[in-house]
Amino acid sequence: MKHLIYFLLLSVSGFSQNYHYAIDEAPVKSPVSPVADNQPEEIEYFNAYLLPISQKASIQSALDQYGSVRLEKGNYSGISIVLKSNQRLFGHPTLNTVTGIRIASGSTNVKVQNITATAPSGIYFEAGAPITNSEFKNIESTPITSTGGMIENNSFINLSRCVLKWDMSSSGYFRNNKIIKHRIHAYYPQIVMKGNSTTPSYGNVQLWINMLTPGGNGAEIDNVKTLTWVGVDSESWNFNNYSSKALIEMKNMGDVRIAAISGGNLISTPTPVFDIAANNLLMSRKFISAAAAGNSTLRANTNMFILDSNSEGYNIDKASTGFDFKGRFNGSNVALGGVNLTAALTDTPTISKLTNTILGAKKTPWERPVFDPIPNPTGDNWATERAGKTDQKNYIQDLINKNGIAELTEGTYYIGSTLTIKNNQGIIGKGTGKTIIVGLKDDFPLITAVDVGPSEVKCYLSNMTLQGGLSGLRMSYTSGGTVQWSACIFKYLVFRNQKYGIHFDKGYGFDNNFIEHISFVNTTTGVYQETDPAYSGGETPTMMYIDKVVFYKCQWLNNTKALSLISARASNLNAWIDCNFDNNGTVADIKYYNSPFFANCTFTNNKGDYVIGGENTVEFYSCLFEKNTAAATFKLYGAYLEGCTILDNVSLFKNYTPAGFITNSTITGNVGSLTSGMIVNSSIPASPTFNKLLVNINAAKPTTIIEAAPNPYPQLLVTQ
Repeated sequence: MKHLIYFLLLSVSGFSQNYHYAIDEAPVKSPVSPVADNQPEEIEYFNAYLLPISQKASIQSALDQYGSVRLEKGNYSGISIVLKSNQRLFGHPTLNTVTGIRIASGSTNVKVQNITATAPSGIYFEAGAPITNSEFKNIESTPITSTGGMIENNSFINLSRCVLKWDMSSSGYFRNNKIIKHRIHAYYPQIVMKGNSTTPSYGNVQLWINMLTPGGNGAEIDNVKTLTWVGVDSESWNFNNYSSKALIEMKNMGDVRIAAISGGNLISTPTPVFDIAANNLLMSRKFISAAAAGNSTLRANTNMFILDSNSEGYNIDKASTGFDFKGRFNGSNVALGGVNLTAALTDTPTISKLTNTILGAKKTPWERPVFDPIPNPTGDNWATERAGKTDQKNYIQDLINKNGIAELTEGTYYIGSTLTIKNNQGIIGKGTGKTIIVGLKDDFPLITAVDVGPSEVKCYLSNMTLQGGLSGLRMSYTSGGTVQWSACIFKYLVFRNQKYGIHFDKGYGFDNNFIEHISFVNTTTGVYQETDPAYSGGETPTMMYIDKVVFYKCQWLNNTKALSLISARASNLNAWIDCNFDNNGTVADIKYYNSPFFANCTFTNNKGDYVIGGENTVEFYSCLFEKNTAAATFKLYGAYLEGCTILDNVSLFKNYTPAGFITNSTITGNVGSLTSGMIVNSSIPASPTFNKLLVNINAAKPTTIIEAAPNPYPQLLVTQ
């Protein structure tokens, strides 16, 4: 009877969701109700109609009736789905499996998130009227296919293990689509994009591509008017010796731009890196090697303009009428057609050809990201108000232990010791403004992720604010083995008032993860990578590398340091895309990172000696720097900039002897300690001798190659 009375009292008081406290007779109070609202995408997600897994057979009718549907944790396969205009399908943060999804021709404003759509159906775009302005995010192990479709102005974000096959060789097109973070593993070919000449395809940008161990070749692209790839990595292609083609084959192309391509192939059956036939090929930061396979191929009549490359070359068809410009190809020389350029060009036809390629057609830059206000549900007096609150750690830990995923209701939960999550475990709340975990003290991590499990460990955290404690999340080393955290789901989290927001604490590796809509506010260090101080080389369980991680639409506000990324073993191809860094001390210190880049990010009101520094080279694409009061923008070994705007009237570089490749950018301050590199179509009026269309720099001395005035505008992150 005691149990029944207690249950009824809780039901009347509005906390029936917590009836298990009474049943277990645990002395735990219900969480305090929050007062803040969630972020816009969270609101949309939680407002969607919740379809229980027991009713999965009615998923299509629910979509047609409600328009927006979200799913419980579990497998919803067995029913095919057709999505039309304004319909949304939101999977659970742990991802749901469905049998297949067709996007109806003529659809617009469709959303699909957190889904695995099984092969062979996958997500298929029907032929017919254009499919436009839709978003497909957090899609895993799903073929993305179309034959004859019209796919335009859509976003594909975090495609993991997804083959892309768009065959519009007979009809249809793909135009102005954004594909952000695309990882493919083992399949071949992994990316197929075929257009036609009657309804041309153009304006597509793929930002961050990992073609991992394809069994044969990686990409086959044919008859596309313009295509841009930024941030490409491939390892051990033709792994099963299924193909004799190069990793990247492009035929009948118009203008191709490839920036930041890295990786290597040391298997016994390598093929070359690329085989490309295009009107114009602009390539920068090529640090990928086919090893024993030897040189790539540049087909006849292709104009090549390459900046900053390793020594592995390419063969040019003998009948070619295109030009071959090498800017700092494995060294300091600048050459045209194999002849070094040591002074300004004077030949008018040659100047005209190079100028046309450098300037290209002016296109529409990607929109600057808009950053949502970050909820502050506990208010400014949170530290005082936590005094005397009941410790609810055991309640949450019991949910984790019993269910794997603790799904918390709305409210503020106070804990006095760390919560532990292992492989396939996690905590999911009701939103950053609605579910809050607060540390009763500041001497322990709120959540500890332990590396116990198989060789890859996956964990889940989403839709919460984590406040107080020594750290919000500590990724710890406990297993004694080389265990990496991979494919983790970290989304819609706010870390507040900690020494470290996320602490990567001397584990093995954090590899191939997508981190979205996470904010760090008032921390000492937002993201802190701590390696074993005794590391001296090789593979060790505590070397703590970070590879192939993308931070998407994340924010760092009011932190002493946003990012401390001091690696020991090299960390590779990590990116920050559409992120916001505002009112921090130093934004980042980076060391031993290969090809890290910031794309379409905003840096404002940051202070200190420099904005971004470290013994490293870092890349920036379409980034905006303004209102920073740091003494310099960069303290780096080197930087590559494309389409950037730096409005702070300070030196661009300070200290070291930095190399800089600055293209299509506007710089208000002077170049500072820039020692080597190239300036391409960039406005730097404070350093007049660098303020030319094409300049080579050796030993801090600029040599003008093309005297004309620059006319900078972004040429990579653009739509046509």
